[in-house]
Amino acid sequence: MKIKHIVFYFCALPFFIMSCSSISVQTYNLKTPLLEEKSIIKIALVSDLHSTIYGTDQSVLVDMIKNFIPDLIVLTGDIYCHNVSMSGTSLFLSGISGLAPVYYVTGNHEYMSLNMEAIRHELASFGVTILSDSFLTLEINENKIILAGIEDPYKIYETPDYNQNETMETVFRELDEIPLFKILLAHRPELIGDYMKFSFCLVLSGHAHGGQIRIPFILNGFYAPNQGFFPKYAGGIYNHGNLTHIVSRGLSVNPALPRIFNPPELVFIILEGIADRSIMDAGY
Repeated sequence: MKIKHIVFYFCALPFFIMSCSSISVQTYNLKTPLLEEKSIIKIALVSDLHSTIYGTDQSVLVDMIKNFIPDLIVLTGDIYCHNVSMSGTSLFLSGISGLAPVYYVTGNHEYMSLNMEAIRHELASFGVTILSDSFLTLEINENKIILAGIEDPYKIYETPDYNQNETMETVFRELDEIPLFKILLAHRPELIGDYMKFSFCLVLSGHAHGGQIRIPFILNGFYAPNQGFFPKYAGGIYNHGNLTHIVSRGLSVNPALPRIFNPPELVFIILEGIADRSIMDAGY
């Protein structure tokens, strides 16, 4: 890195720390022949909220999602936090209720709360569908897709003999024979090698918080849970053949652990049906 770059980042650091409490929007456009040609499915991905509140009654975050007009809202874990009031999450769930069908999978912090019964009850009260080692066939805009969800490995807090790999083999192997677009909600991105053993087209994750500290164009992330320093899957889009993996940088803001050059992130995904399979084979 040149001296002038170091000086720039040092001088800009206070500004970027302050600005990293504002939500950044990342939109991914994916094409697939597994949807009807020219049809569109819009997905809002929310991850790692940790009950952070944006605006009065979550109005900032809710309005951003509302303006996107999603067909689906998916929550990939750590929407709650084990050491923070649930009020921020309750406000958020209330705000998005009725905007679109909402689907949820657990993160590690939900299980760390040791309060999963109350969390499940509240999610259900807002009409959220919990994908607990399960999948559904959804019909959206004249397309059928598979939406699946896997429990976080910290389910062992509740079920000591839980084994995520064995569970996936039991539940998801049958999907190999179904020629539909298949999405997996899975909190932890570092386990992508396990998810790749199945016939999913798209995996949506969180957990890494964008690596907490970034240096644009130089360092995508400094440290992430369960990946350590310089995480491979800090945030962004990753292609593994015909499988696309999107990792949200998350929405949590913790003054004790500031995000540097790494604003909280709301992810929008637009799936578009195409006729030419070779476009998908070349990668998104």
